[in-house]
Amino acid sequence: MKISLEWLSDFIDLREKDPEKLADALTEATGEVDELVRQGALLDHCCVGRVLSCEKHPNADKLSVCRVSTDHGGKNVVCGGTNVRVGMRVCFAHAGATVRWHGTEMMTLTKTTIRGIESEGMICTAEELDLLDLFPRSRERTVIDLGDGEEGVGQDLRTFLGLTDVVFHIDNHAITHRADLFSHIGIARELVALGLAEWKSGNINNGSIETPRWGVSTQSNNAVFGKKPIPFAFKNDIPSLVPRYASCILAIDGLGETPQWMRRRLEATGWRCVSLPVDITNYVAMETGMPLHAFDADDLRGDVHIRLSKKHERITTLDGVARELPDGAIVLSDDDGIFDLMGIMGGLRSSTKFTTKRIYLHSAAVDPVCVRRAILATGHRTDAATVYEKGIPRVVVEQGFLRALALMLELLPGANVVSAKESWGDDGDPPAIPLPLARASSMLGVEIPEAEIIRILIALECDVEEQSQAKRKAEGMLLVRPPLHRLGDLRGTYDLIEEIGRMYGYNRIPALAPSASTKPPARDFRTAAIRHVLREEKFLELLPLSLVSPDLLTKAGMDPSVAVRVENPLGEELSLLHTSVFPALCEQIERYPLGSGEERGIFSIGTVFAKGKDEHRELGLLFAQSGVTGFDPKHTPFFRLKKSLGSSLAHAGYGVETARAETVPAFAHPGRSARVMARTACDLDRESGGELRPLQSIGLFFEVHPEIARRFALPARMAAALVDLSLLLAIEPGVRMSVPLPQFPPISYDVTFPMDQREEAAGMLEALHDASDLLERVEIVDLYTSSKDKVGDYALTVRFTYRAKDRTLTEEEVRRAHEGIVQNMGK
Repeated sequence: MKISLEWLSDFIDLREKDPEKLADALTEATGEVDELVRQGALLDHCCVGRVLSCEKHPNADKLSVCRVSTDHGGKNVVCGGTNVRVGMRVCFAHAGATVRWHGTEMMTLTKTTIRGIESEGMICTAEELDLLDLFPRSRERTVIDLGDGEEGVGQDLRTFLGLTDVVFHIDNHAITHRADLFSHIGIARELVALGLAEWKSGNINNGSIETPRWGVSTQSNNAVFGKKPIPFAFKNDIPSLVPRYASCILAIDGLGETPQWMRRRLEATGWRCVSLPVDITNYVAMETGMPLHAFDADDLRGDVHIRLSKKHERITTLDGVARELPDGAIVLSDDDGIFDLMGIMGGLRSSTKFTTKRIYLHSAAVDPVCVRRAILATGHRTDAATVYEKGIPRVVVEQGFLRALALMLELLPGANVVSAKESWGDDGDPPAIPLPLARASSMLGVEIPEAEIIRILIALECDVEEQSQAKRKAEGMLLVRPPLHRLGDLRGTYDLIEEIGRMYGYNRIPALAPSASTKPPARDFRTAAIRHVLREEKFLELLPLSLVSPDLLTKAGMDPSVAVRVENPLGEELSLLHTSVFPALCEQIERYPLGSGEERGIFSIGTVFAKGKDEHRELGLLFAQSGVTGFDPKHTPFFRLKKSLGSSLAHAGYGVETARAETVPAFAHPGRSARVMARTACDLDRESGGELRPLQSIGLFFEVHPEIARRFALPARMAAALVDLSLLLAIEPGVRMSVPLPQFPPISYDVTFPMDQREEAAGMLEALHDASDLLERVEIVDLYTSSKDKVGDYALTVRFTYRAKDRTLTEEEVRRAHEGIVQNMGK
């Protein structure tokens, strides 16, 4: 964005005159000034000269010897210009001037002799003075032709050409949240707030622009409007997306010519002059920050609607390009179709022309999100769209409208308003924002006096509500209402604190190194230990997103209604926080199917969320094996996964047992599910001397329900485990203690028992622990069935280990004890 210092001077008197210091101050507090351009930078020691005589050089065919009248009297010049003539006004550079020699390298002129003739300066081309924008045809040997005559001869060239301005190039990205700054009025407000300028008397009064030269105040002045309504029905079908609007119709005798002062300012700020009505709307956009549009009212047919476009509707815009519109772009349409893509560009059909006699002038605040989407959908960005997508303050709508109306009445030939003003909406209602003074000091890291804070807020045109000093001191808080032009970005306490810090000066805040302990926190290696063992067991770790879709949760047999919904999702497929890592594990196996006879184990550790519950870390495991049919208890995924889970948790200091699951979720097999129970590993080692503690349920161990497996195209027999890792890690892990090696040898017996599927082996084994003082350990060593094709009875091989602490046992006494135990089991 380009800002003219001369244009700013219409509204403010600068206390700081140095443009470099102004640029530095804006960069520090507002937005980065990328470049400072001084118009006519090469025009020092240059003036308007007049050629008094021109003769051929006696020693050079392509050179002339001229006598030029300048501000320092007559000068002799050797010139190579092909268009020099007597009486012609030229751009003359004295010795000492710096020029771009033949449009390339910079060179400082000196008095010199060329082919035996003294030359005291240079008659310049546009490329030698960087004036190609003004004189595009003046290149190589064609010098600048200012016409014949005496006017301006001897005058400083910069003043004669009106190139006295300084233009700030401000980075748009630095002020993208400040729609109010995309104008000269906005930058003028910043300079006043920073204490670098003050308002000129009568120009600005609490943000309301009033300049006598404008002719019409921005205060609503209905005297200039007619009484008849506009001659067509105007309907706003989307009032929530166009909350503020103003328009009227003017009659004119012709388009007229853009005055030189307006043309000069528009060109200085990067605008190309088109026609007076268009130039006025562009001028007002740069001045007030309100892009407007002027239509040829006689090109409108029937009722006019503000509405949303439908997909595949088309408009031919002012640049002559036919564009296909998406759903949801805000447009103006009449009986002949769409004639304005609001917030981006007007239509060619309704544009002003040399034959235009009636202008429909309108100003609107348009929903910035809709504008942004239309820009992306059409791939068309304009200067107006860049401002509209930031969210134009509603208060600027009428200010810009009345300013443009005033200029049209002043400059367009025969202009007069022939309709009443069409207007709706309001300028907004500033909320009262609480500002705790202690919080401001805490966040900024510096104590700013209350009086200074109030001064800053008032300088920003905020309204600090009156409170008694006693109440303010007791509460330690101010109530602040932002100005109407800042409703878009001053929304909360944090915004006010940022503004206070910005205007106070970040360079005034002491640079203090943070004071905190550098001692690293205690590290918990238990999760790493679990990961390590699972990887050793050939499990692959999955790192999925924590965002899932409702469809995925439903597919995995989970209820999406208990999931926490993201407020601003990228899409429906990422709209919920996952309630478990299980769906992502199933989706991974579905995405990369198993080959014939292949087995795969995957696991994931993640934070899961559910409504009404605290978030927690969850460990999920999934083991799949293709080609598993029938019932082979030793090689089913269920027992393979149980072994891997037990090994990983034991390595972290925990022992794992299973217990009957009283309730089974929909994604688990109802007959092949168990609770995962945990206690510290040393508690399970009876020889460590630890007392047994109660088991704690930490999760679920199950085969995946066949219906869920079918939905994901998974193997029919697939096991999974879900462990509440937060609950597990809250249990103190066991520390294995070293004990002396036994002095006496053990005696072991392996016994195979026939088992029924309805029997629980766990209860039987637990009862055997206290069956004899000689019995040291009872453990399952094998499990098999006579048929792998159907579920039925199976055989369980149990190993009984006997040992005495004080002697070597004899075979006879061990056999008697063992037979008694087996007989009591009834097997």
